[in-house]
Amino acid sequence: MLGKVKPRLGIFYSTPEKDAEVQGMIDAAKLYFKGAGWNIPASPDALAVEAVILYCKMAQSTDPSVLVNHPVLLSYIAQGRAGNAQIQPDDSG
Repeated sequence: MLGKVKPRLGIFYSTPEKDAEVQGMIDAAKLYFKGAGWNIPASPDALAVEAVILYCKMAQSTDPSVLVNHPVLLSYIAQGRAGNAQIQPDDSG
């Protein structure tokens, strides 16, 4: 998942320190979702990857003391917990 998350965070280089930092955010995201009742599998689907990326973006740019439950994160959790882990196209427009 590291290879999918880093570019979405704007990180296009690799050092052991930076990789460890991003992996730590990924691990924290997985624990956050596990605490909400959604276990991210070892081979995550697109919804799980997007949820982890959003969490990492928030963790990267938000003071941990004010990090709150984002409505989109809550939506991802609900979809993941329901087993409906496919992103549906928007046919409204």
